[in-house]
Amino acid sequence: MISNFYDKIIGGSPSMESNNPKILCVGLSCLDIIQTCKQYPVEDSDQRSIEYRWQRGGNASNTCTVLSLLGSSCEFLGVFSAEEHANFLRSDMKKYNIDFSHCPEVKGIGCPMSTVILSLSSGSRTILHHNPNLPELTLQDFMQLKLQNYSWIHFEGRNITEVLSMMQHVESYNTSIRLLEKQNAENNSVRNMNITVSVELENPKSELLDLLPYADIAFISKDFAQSRGYDNMSETLKNISAEAKSGAIIICAWSDRGAMARTSDGSTVQSPAFPPPKIIDSLGAGDTFNAGILHYLNKVKLSAINKNKGSSNSSIEDHQLKNEISYEQKESSCQIQKNHNIETLEFSQTEFINQNVLQAGLTFACHVAGTKIGMKGYNGLEQIFGNIKS
Repeated sequence: MISNFYDKIIGGSPSMESNNPKILCVGLSCLDIIQTCKQYPVEDSDQRSIEYRWQRGGNASNTCTVLSLLGSSCEFLGVFSAEEHANFLRSDMKKYNIDFSHCPEVKGIGCPMSTVILSLSSGSRTILHHNPNLPELTLQDFMQLKLQNYSWIHFEGRNITEVLSMMQHVESYNTSIRLLEKQNAENNSVRNMNITVSVELENPKSELLDLLPYADIAFISKDFAQSRGYDNMSETLKNISAEAKSGAIIICAWSDRGAMARTSDGSTVQSPAFPPPKIIDSLGAGDTFNAGILHYLNKVKLSAINKNKGSSNSSIEDHQLKNEISYEQKESSCQIQKNHNIETLEFSQTEFINQNVLQAGLTFACHVAGTKIGMKGYNGLEQIFGNIKS
């Protein structure tokens, strides 16, 4: 019965494994047309821009860019248009070594585009987005993946009904892995590991809360928090945690106030912001912060698994603190409650994240995001932070 369940969920036998577990980011990729101005233009005025460029955009797509620069193996999954502007997006992903081999392609519909105005005087970024009704990713698209190739899957909170089904599919996969581990310990390996699931709640849509019961880690944006009536990070964590599954980690960044996170046992950690001397380009700062968290915590996860298996590579260098921290898998005192009637066991996907690890990851991500807004685009992050190798 367990083998049949495994076949049903991942479409293969337990022996099918990937040599390189990746972080998968599911969401949108679009074309950003960016104009940099001395100051934001007055309505009905004529003003020259200082600089003009094309850049690949979209939350999940940007997160992949930063993940790759930091040294994480990653993949983007989203729908591509078959028209010429999308060729730029694919070419740029190749440049950053981002896998997009499973992305479906649609003919006859244009590429989503954003016009972005960056103001050097205020540091603001203003976005006008146009999507010509490019279809969203479906569960059927997602089910073409071999989930054993991934250690972490991050969902951009959009297309909620389909994303919810994808998250349920991953939970069923995790259940099958745990059942196999109980049946036969040798089936447990770094290549057939449980997948950690994270989700980003950015847009002010209350229905995004429906995704929380399946998320191990949730990123809550300032805009989403304020749309719920919350005025600060502490209030956000308290209220959003009540909507999440037991043991989930909730993370909230609040621009110049830094970021705060709630651990699986209810404790909170906080990091200040690390702004640059001058804000050059704040576009994608939130995506950069998310990538910093994903990169750091996924490294801890893989190190913890390797240590548990007796690997000699059981520690990770903390770039910001310049300190070696030994990460050990910790027995969770928190019972994780499953709210859904599927074949499942009660277990945590965040047992490798204790308070110290989350604090270090939060600080690291704030440093990366602060550095990013002091530079144009993302190039250069790899020289500063990319010494944390995969």
